[in-house]
Order: sequence, then structure tokens, then C-alpha cells
Amino acid sequence: MQRLLTLLLAGIFSHSVSASGYDIQIYPLSFDSIKQTWSIGQGKPVTDREGYDNQASFTQDSKGVVFASDRSGAFNDIYRYDVKNGKTTQLTQTPKESEFSPIDTANGLQYVVEQGVPHQSVWLQKGSAPRIRAINSLIPAGYYATHSKLGTLIWARYAYSLYFEPQGGNANEGHFVVANAGRSIHVVPETNLFSFVHKTMDGDRAIKTFNPNSKQQQTLVSLGAGSEDYAWGSIKGSGFAWVFNVENGVLRSWMHKKNDNNVSKNSWVPVANLTPPTLLHKSANRISISPDNRYMTIVWSRK
Repeated sequence: MQRLLTLLLAGIFSHSVSASGYDIQIYPLSFDSIKQTWSIGQGKPVTDREGYDNQASFTQDSKGVVFASDRSGAFNDIYRYDVKNGKTTQLTQTPKESEFSPIDTANGLQYVVEQGVPHQSVWLQKGSAPRIRAINSLIPAGYYATHSKLGTLIWARYAYSLYFEPQGGNANEGHFVVANAGRSIHVVPETNLFSFVHKTMDGDRAIKTFNPNSKQQQTLVSLGAGSEDYAWGSIKGSGFAWVFNVENGVLRSWMHKKNDNNVSKNSWVPVANLTPPTLLHKSANRISISPDNRYMTIVWSRK
């Protein structure tokens, strides 16, 4: 009996250790306009399995979450989770290629296609039509952010540098932005600015903005010990936007006045202590916010 109990416990422990990968949780998000503070509610799983389910972002109508997953085989495909009914639908099916970093745009679904080292780029898929190139540059793109009127900021894989491709143009050396950039790049809501993480020589990691018209960069706030992943939330028409980030298991926010040349001296404000969804989950990293600010996704790594 003792031997059987030992074997059962060993099996449970072995399973918990081997349960690797990433899962996505979705949380209700709310804003108190009087206190100017954010809060989140009880999360529920978008995914819950061993394997890679990651890089979640919301559709433009806030009704769905698109993400990359290896559930169909050795390569990643893009899937869509319906926020209302919880149904998951496969959007791409490429048995010999992987897709990453999906973003829903007004023109269709954009994502990175990995076509073998070093060939990978950003592509656009409109409904069931064949995909087309979303950028002209042949820079191997790992991550990106697209402004519908200005162009695309590209994170060059292997170089860890940012290049800007103007709408209809080409990202060449003349469009180099910065070296030592992090993977989390975004369009600042309701502005003509991009934001990115700059990793400086002294070890600091700061969120900065880039203006593609003036080429100017501006430091917003240091991440300190926080994750290099962050997301923007914005109350439309308010003139303010908030950066969300996770530091040591605490979800926090930082308020930014949009289109303000004087960077605010605001401090990070705690939003919630994050509890791993199960004993198999360890730490929180990537975040996304729905355009209507009603939901947040957080990617949790498995132990």
C-alpha cells in the first residue's frame, strides 16, 4: 500500500513538472472614472493545456481574441477565441510553416510567417483569400506594430533593432530607429506615436515613444523590475492612456497624457495581485487589452 501511494505521488509530481508551455487567461477589466483607477475581475481560461498558446491580442470589435498555438501539430497556426460563447476557431492551417504575432486590423488579419531561418515577414489575410505581404521590407520581422495611416514599426529578429516602414514604402537603413529594443511594440492609442521598450547599457529598460513624422523619441517611464511586456488601455476622448505591466506578480498601471510633450512624473499604481490560475501555472507575462477596455488577457507560463 505504501509503495502504491509512493508511485501515485511520484506520478502526480512528475506530471506537474512536465506540464510545460503557456496558457491564456481572460479577465473582465473596469475603470473607475472618479478615482481614475482600474480593477480586474475573476479570470477564466481561453486555453488550458500543455503546449504553446501565446501572443494573444483582441479583435478590433473586442469580441474575439486571436492567438498563436501549436495544438494542430509541430507548427503554429492562428486561432480565434470568441469572448461571448468561448468557442475557438482555427484561422490558418499551414502544415509546414508557423504563424506568430496575430493582430486584427481594418484591412484583415496580420501575422508573422516563419518560413525558415532567416526568412520571416508580416503577412495579411483577408477572409478566405490567399495571404499577401503586409510589408515590403525583407527584414526578418519578429514583432511589429502597424498604424493604419503611417506605416509599420518592425522589430528585426537577430538584430534586436527597430526599423520603420512608411505606408507604401520600404524599411531600409535610412529608416533605422533604435538598437537593443524589446519585443513589445505598440501604437499609442489615438495618437501618431509608436511605443517600444529600449534596453540601455546601464541595465535599465524604459518605455519610449517614436514619432515617425519627426523621428523624435521620448522616454515615458522605466519598467524597473517589471516584465518587458506591456499593453495600452485608453478611455476614448479622455486625453489619457494607461500602460499595464506586471512586476513580481502584481498587475500595475501608469497614466500617460496623450500628445503631451512633457512626460508626466506619475508613479506605477498597483491594480491587482495576480494569482496563478492553477498549481501548474507559474508566472504572468504578455498582456493585451480589448479596444473597448472591458477585457484583458494575460499569458501564464506553465511550470
